[in-house]
Amino acid sequence: MQTIMITCRKRRIGGENIEKLRKQGKPWIYAAWHDNTAAAVWAERGQGVAMMASASEDGELIARGIAAFGNEPIRGSSSAAGDSAVRAMVRALRAGRLAAVTPDGPRGPRYQLHPGSLWIAGLSTCPLVPYHIEASRQWVLKKSWDRHKIPKPFATVYISIGEPFVVDKAQLRCGIEAMIKDFEQRMMENVARCKQLAVDSQNL
Repeated sequence: MQTIMITCRKRRIGGENIEKLRKQGKPWIYAAWHDNTAAAVWAERGQGVAMMASASEDGELIARGIAAFGNEPIRGSSSAAGDSAVRAMVRALRAGRLAAVTPDGPRGPRYQLHPGSLWIAGLSTCPLVPYHIEASRQWVLKKSWDRHKIPKPFATVYISIGEPFVVDKAQLRCGIEAMIKDFEQRMMENVARCKQLAVDSQNL
């Protein structure tokens, strides 16, 4: 990934959304679907981001990559050691650090939001920020449940950042299903924007 990404051109869209949060001095939570994991770990390298990685054996490989690129792996998920992972993420955010989650990981279904990310946002009072990566040319691992994407050398890589989504902790206890649908839709709108940019670049 390091070798490939060095050859690629990067285009970041929506950076103003996090600049506003940065000026406010408030941390945020990047929310990226699981098929972004490999590229996102590299793209946000060296920032000390607390990134959730599965407690499974496969998650160990991701955790090593996270650490190698200068961020902190938090092991766990909604299906394994989830409670302790949520607490660790909340502690990191309250300490002023950025965080990153994959709301459909570690086993999917693909592009379906799990509630754990909403609880992290609600308990920490930090907003979720939709985050997606598409490349003008990329490999797609069609046999993996998430159809994981890896940019090809010399591609243009688009990083699309959506508007912050604030989670009210009180609403979580009485209307989490509606909130899941709302944020899932925002995530997918950001995906569509990013994919369209990648498609349009192929026609230039």
